[in-house]
Amino acid sequence: MNPSPRVCASVVCVLALSAAVFAGCRPAEKTEVEVDVRSVGFDAASHGPVVLLEDRSRGVALPIWIGPAEAESIAMQMQGVSPPRPMTHDLIKAMLEGAGVEFDKVLIRDLKGSTYYANIYLRAGRRALAVDSRPSDAIALAVRFHRPIFVSAGLLSGSTAIDLRPGAMAGTTIKYSGVTVQDLTDEIAGYFELPPGSGVIVADVDSDAPAGLKRGDVILEVDGAAIRGVGEFAARMDAVKRGAAAHLSVQRGAARVAVQFAARGR
Repeated sequence: MNPSPRVCASVVCVLALSAAVFAGCRPAEKTEVEVDVRSVGFDAASHGPVVLLEDRSRGVALPIWIGPAEAESIAMQMQGVSPPRPMTHDLIKAMLEGAGVEFDKVLIRDLKGSTYYANIYLRAGRRALAVDSRPSDAIALAVRFHRPIFVSAGLLSGSTAIDLRPGAMAGTTIKYSGVTVQDLTDEIAGYFELPPGSGVIVADVDSDAPAGLKRGDVILEVDGAAIRGVGEFAARMDAVKRGAAAHLSVQRGAARVAVQFAARGR
């Protein structure tokens, strides 16, 4: 017995409604990713200041080249240095606060050619404002207001971003005493503000590995000898007597630390 047209229509409606409900339950893809200002430094290649933004999972970084005045403004605020007289961004902050305007967030939204575009989101009473801005000015104000900075997800997956995940650090890999190290690409070396070819990066640390090293460490020296790749690292570590501790010079974030590592063979 074939179902009536009315029954078929009802079934179609139920299926369509169910599909709409399930579609509404799917988690929405992120279009904006919150980032932190990791550092403001000088790029030796371009001879200009660069601000480095890093996502909260420490998986990707976005370098943006900025002007010297804006770099100084951001760096001074991050270091807690107060100028004797208000700088431009301090003045803007005072004016917005005096007018009762709330600073909501910053979004670095687009890249056209080699130029990044940003919006500053403000609120004046019930009125919301989106103001076009250079990223450098937007970042300088965000760090003063202690408000979040977001980057369009598309920019963090684009060619200008630096992928910091272990699998993305392409290069020779070796495992030694439960510690996996990899050669640094030029992009990753630049991220750590190191010359190309410097050191090896710790990509993974087994639970039973000797204490001392952490994932993300960059090993620069073994017993005072500079390391320029996993081959040199392995050779230097093999030269360490079994049971003896190798003295490592390690870049950990912005700090240089000394680590004693008791090698026990590969």
